[in-house]
Amino acid sequence: MGARNFRLSVALAAALAAMPLALPQAEAAVIAASSTPARIAISATGPATVTVNWRVVRQGVELPDPGTVSSPRLRLLIGGTVVADLPRPLARDLPGAVANETVTIREVVQIPEALVYRAVKQGSPLRVARDFADNLVDTPLGAELLVTPSGQGSAILNVARLALTFDDDARSRVLSKGSELRAIAELNIDGVGLVSGFWEAASGASTAGEPVFRPLSLVRQGVAGGGRTVISSPRLPTSEEGTHFVRFRITEPALGFEAPTLQYYVTPRAPEATSVAQRDILLTAPRPGDSLTVETRFAWSPLRGAEAYQLAFYATSAGPAGPLDPSSGQQAQAGASRADPSGVPLAGLFVPGDRNEASPEAFTLAQLPADRSYLWRVLAIDANGAVIGSSSMREIFKP
Repeated sequence: MGARNFRLSVALAAALAAMPLALPQAEAAVIAASSTPARIAISATGPATVTVNWRVVRQGVELPDPGTVSSPRLRLLIGGTVVADLPRPLARDLPGAVANETVTIREVVQIPEALVYRAVKQGSPLRVARDFADNLVDTPLGAELLVTPSGQGSAILNVARLALTFDDDARSRVLSKGSELRAIAELNIDGVGLVSGFWEAASGASTAGEPVFRPLSLVRQGVAGGGRTVISSPRLPTSEEGTHFVRFRITEPALGFEAPTLQYYVTPRAPEATSVAQRDILLTAPRPGDSLTVETRFAWSPLRGAEAYQLAFYATSAGPAGPLDPSSGQQAQAGASRADPSGVPLAGLFVPGDRNEASPEAFTLAQLPADRSYLWRVLAIDANGAVIGSSSMREIFKP
């Protein structure tokens, strides 16, 4: 048995000697990755193109140790969320002649305008990121470039001002059934982003009480700060007679003020070309010295042939003024001394011809800044849309 075991041991040793040795393979790894520059500023009002140099350090174990440093994908992130994942491979071959080798890979990255808007809206920088590895075997190491929208429009989107007029710059209109009419919204914007909202109208049937608005069209428009943005309405409804309201209701961003509302009145027939002699309307309320509030009652003498009356408020040529003295008779002289020569009402309301009194709605008063005086008067409009009567100008103070 001993001889036999000896012979087996000799044979096994010979077989092992004949087998090739499995030597350990050389290993390498990415030990550092970064971007140059580490941060870059771009314009907040459009698409951007940035150039980044990726710096990658590879470490070999046994020399020579050739290999390849690569990154298969480019990612764009905003606020920690991946907003773009692009298959854009980068690779560089290295000879492995020294223990630590550094390679720089230049890349040009284009950032769409929509992502710039999104970064500004979220108030977060945009990150351009890659993962680098050696031959895609070792654990990848990440590097990123921080992209910050800056300059004009880099603030969070805010609507600083919203003004409404009709397409002829008037703030109230009288027109016949079937006429074409549009409204214009003028916005002053801070920041950059997307304005969303609805053009809405309330028909004559709903305006006897609280107006019931219905949407006419949806608006989604990219805007940038530092300028004026104009948005036109679709054609406004004019198929029903009576008072109508129109507004541009912004849903995003939230407004810090009450949006204005315009009024227009639709008459049964088209205005005639001939001039109509105007008759005087006698004003009976409010009393001199009364303030302008939602409780203020305006009244006047009825005029035969009036289809509707317009109560209109105007700016005073002398600017803001204090409350009136009820005993001084100032209101009676206001039209001659403080009338605005432009004749364009700042706000107003229409009432049917069978009524000769009205109180202003809250949304009407919201168009008139407080702590100043205004002029007001009443106009009578016939079925043809012609002005057939007017009152004198009176002055009233809004606290």
